Amino acid sequence: MSLKLDDCKRILIIKLSSIGDVVMTTPVAKALRSALPGSYIAWVVDDKSKDVVTGNPYLDEIIVWNRNSADGSVLRKAGRLAGGLTQLCSELRARRFDVAIDFQGLFRSALLAWISGARYRLGYDNAREGGSFFYNVRLPARQRGVRGPQQYLSILELLNIFSDDLDMYMPIGDDDRSAARDLIAEATPYHPGEKGIAALCPATTWRQKHWTEEGWALLADALISEHCVVPVFLGSRADVELIDRILGLMKCKASNLAGKTTLKQAAAILEQSRLVIAVDTGLLYIALALGRPAIGVFGPTRWRHFAEKDNLVVVAKDFSCMPCLRHPTCRHFDCMRAITAEEILSAAGQWLAGVKAQT
Repeated sequence: MSLKLDDCKRILIIKLSSIGDVVMTTPVAKALRSALPGSYIAWVVDDKSKDVVTGNPYLDEIIVWNRNSADGSVLRKAGRLAGGLTQLCSELRARRFDVAIDFQGLFRSALLAWISGARYRLGYDNAREGGSFFYNVRLPARQRGVRGPQQYLSILELLNIFSDDLDMYMPIGDDDRSAARDLIAEATPYHPGEKGIAALCPATTWRQKHWTEEGWALLADALISEHCVVPVFLGSRADVELIDRILGLMKCKASNLAGKTTLKQAAAILEQSRLVIAVDTGLLYIALALGRPAIGVFGPTRWRHFAEKDNLVVVAKDFSCMPCLRHPTCRHFDCMRAITAEEILSAAGQWLAGVKAQT
């Protein structure tokens, strides 16, 4: 289908989750706004990731799809999901989008592009789960030799929009910053001589991306004893028990703020941290978007597309089986267990001394 840029007055961005992937997609909002300043740009997103884009100045509207609110029996959940999808369909069609761009590349996201009623439906020609069936303008797979923000920006080439601005964006309000200061004060009462905090983010939804609990404990103790930096652990409510186990292995005291913050408040804590150390999780990408010095602890997932970011040091082993993603060939996630606390602490020491470590 021949696509006319003059017809692109109302644009729908589709990127539902995860938090990290939504953060990495944020450069497309700025690129679209710069190329089409008079257009109406909306973003449909999962409820759990909405804070990433709420308040984004390049967007006119955030449309939230709450897919996880159902409880009860399987039939009850299915009924609520169907009802929610029907309501979302009505909302999308009422906005009369000209263009729907699916950055997710899955069946459910491609379906949203189709039910939106947009004349132009853009996506990858090798989208998973048969998603490409719903598109009528497709990006050839041969053009997808990049990852991260540049991968998402590449779809805009179908609109003759070209951008190399890879800066990610996470909006934070003054109320979030104020709440973060209060939380930090409550979390660090027993370290009066501290030189700021280090935000530690040890958990994600993929267990194979986790580093060792013993390693986190050694690292956190060393940050206190060697650098007078107070470790503050962040995560979701589901991460509380894991972090409590880490605290139980420590010699020094540290605080567990997992589940006690909104996503924006957690982002504000990251913003006020001297250093962020995290596995491959959404909070790491938020830290990068905020320009904070960060250390990423990687194993089964890809990281080389971020190798040139000035505020990121990657600690990873070069195993021949990497990346295995969700299909590890080992039993104990050897690539993560091979990383030592000393390696991460070395990188942290150079950051805290004002000298960036080498990847």
